[in-house]
Amino acid sequence: MHYAIFDSTGNLIESFADERSAREALDRIIDAEPEAAKHVALFVYGDDGMPVGDPVFAPAASGVR
Repeated sequence: MHYAIFDSTGNLIESFADERSAREALDRIIDAEPEAAKHVALFVYGDDGMPVGDPVFAPAASGVR
């Protein structure tokens, strides 16, 4: 699996080899810039390079935080 954080315009912010690091980075981005919650998402890709599941949005984007 491969994990990547993208902004809403499709720009890659950062990529990761493990889910924990990716989710921690997503949290750090939102902690630093709460308004970014609506503009960033974590995508998961299989070894074949194809997306797996739905994007993961920061909790602040859904009003949970």
